[in-house]
Amino acid sequence: MTASARRVPGRGVRAALVATAFGAFATTASGQAWAPPAGVGSVSLLFQHVDHTSHFLADGSKLNGYDSVSWGALLAIDYAFTDRLSATAGVSYVGAKYIGPEPSFFAVESDECHCWNTGWQDAGFTLRYNVLNGAVALTPSVSYGLPTHAYPYVGEAVLGRRLHELRLGLDAGWRLDPLTSRLSVYGRYSYAFVEKVADLNLDRSDLQLSLLYQFHPRLSASVDVYSQWTHGGLRSTEFTTDEQWAEYDRIVKDNFFHIGATLIYSFKALDVWVSYIDFVSGTDTHQGRAISVGIGFPFQL
Repeated sequence: MTASARRVPGRGVRAALVATAFGAFATTASGQAWAPPAGVGSVSLLFQHVDHTSHFLADGSKLNGYDSVSWGALLAIDYAFTDRLSATAGVSYVGAKYIGPEPSFFAVESDECHCWNTGWQDAGFTLRYNVLNGAVALTPSVSYGLPTHAYPYVGEAVLGRRLHELRLGLDAGWRLDPLTSRLSVYGRYSYAFVEKVADLNLDRSDLQLSLLYQFHPRLSASVDVYSQWTHGGLRSTEFTTDEQWAEYDRIVKDNFFHIGATLIYSFKALDVWVSYIDFVSGTDTHQGRAISVGIGFPFQL
């Protein structure tokens, strides 16, 4: 089959943990804006299951029949060196499976066997420096993500895109004390400088906005929206060469809008959270849903 005759349903399973950048777990999202005291840290573990139920094409319409599932586990350690400077290191282990029912477009063994492909994915490191820490909080950050090894990236049931990224971010929070001390808003914007492929710019912007309500000193919940814009890459309708098709999942222009909710409960020595995210719309990306469960163990040195 020639490149011009191919029809691509959407990008393959990246198996990347949805809405998680290392050190930005759902349970501590607003905490990325407000700085923890010096010497305070946490060890967090996030589990996520993702159902990719259809694809959004380049024009935003849906295509069914090329479904997949993935799961992931992300382990991270966060520590505040000073009242303003903190750092996070994390690594992810993921699995992906193509379930069809249509034959996989990529025709690779990892898809055609309809079996689980599992392995270590990416590692990440983040440094944050808080500049405001009152009713309004501002915390810039710099992150670096890299593959743990040279895993395959062609197919639906792959571990990821195997690309290096440098991300510059800004976390902002505002406690709405004039209305109620229980309500706060949180936002995060990051710009990722992504390793080039086929001489294409693959940089992207990511935005998260959350409205958080504290029902009880131990119980809170938030409504969250997430959006991604890829500044470079190619639309699936713009691929013209076999070389480009071979790099499809890495260079396709993936844009999306997600909405979700998070429930958080804090025990004396343990934080637990559950979140649900629905993939509402997008172009050259997946439709589906993600359910996450996380636990965090705070400590002080």
